Amino acid sequence: MKVLINLTNKIMKKLILLLALIGLGIHYSHSQSVKMDTLLGTKGLFSKFKPKEIAANQKLSFNLKLNYTMKDKTGKTAEACVYMNTKHGYIGIIQTKKGVDSFHPNGANFNLMVHSNSMKSLIFSTSKKGKKSVIAMPVAPKNDFKLDNISIQKEGSSSKKFTNLNTVGYAYNNGKTNAKDRIVMYLSDATIAGKYDYKNQLSYAGMGFYQINGKTVLNFCIEKDNMSITLTKIESVAVVLNGSEFKKEEMEGMDQAVEEMMKKLKK
Repeated sequence: MKVLINLTNKIMKKLILLLALIGLGIHYSHSQSVKMDTLLGTKGLFSKFKPKEIAANQKLSFNLKLNYTMKDKTGKTAEACVYMNTKHGYIGIIQTKKGVDSFHPNGANFNLMVHSNSMKSLIFSTSKKGKKSVIAMPVAPKNDFKLDNISIQKEGSSSKKFTNLNTVGYAYNNGKTNAKDRIVMYLSDATIAGKYDYKNQLSYAGMGFYQINGKTVLNFCIEKDNMSITLTKIESVAVVLNGSEFKKEEMEGMDQAVEEMMKKLKK
């Protein structure tokens, strides 16, 4: 029960810390309407899914944009924007401010953290003076948010509408009655319960797309012990980052420091 067990009381602090490491400026990104029937169901994104490894000098294109809001026990919130390549399985993470993000590689203080489907990670940055650099993270983050080997059950007939598209999410729980252990998730499919066939996913912090029973299912929200992560907006985009414009930099003497940082994030 990885996604349910690992979403502990510390997860919000980890996510907020990670976002702080990639804090950004603000810029508008062109968006288009989304056709949900092309993303979900038996003919959804996983029917065309062909994950590819990423390289620092390649062009990285993104066709989908998801906005998230995260709230901890104190009510403090943080926002993140995730750009996805739904065919090749990589994502780019950007922090947002008041719902606005920056995807302008030539802009000052641009920062984009990119993860491949295998969790290889690259950080693309543009300084105030316009210097472009890319760093490969020496320690790959572990993806603990998976829906394999999990028994979930319907939360009665409870459902909510999420995102700008008013898409319905159906509530599921992990069967726990203790408030500290109980987790509720809202999935786009109303027919999942008990044992099921999990195959793949394209997500950030457990939020995103899963391949279950041969269908693409979207997870809209995770709630636990007065904390939550909620998908607030979905947009179709067409943005490209040209990695060849960024000079590769080695993290000399930083390997151990980064490793220690990642250990702390996993605790």
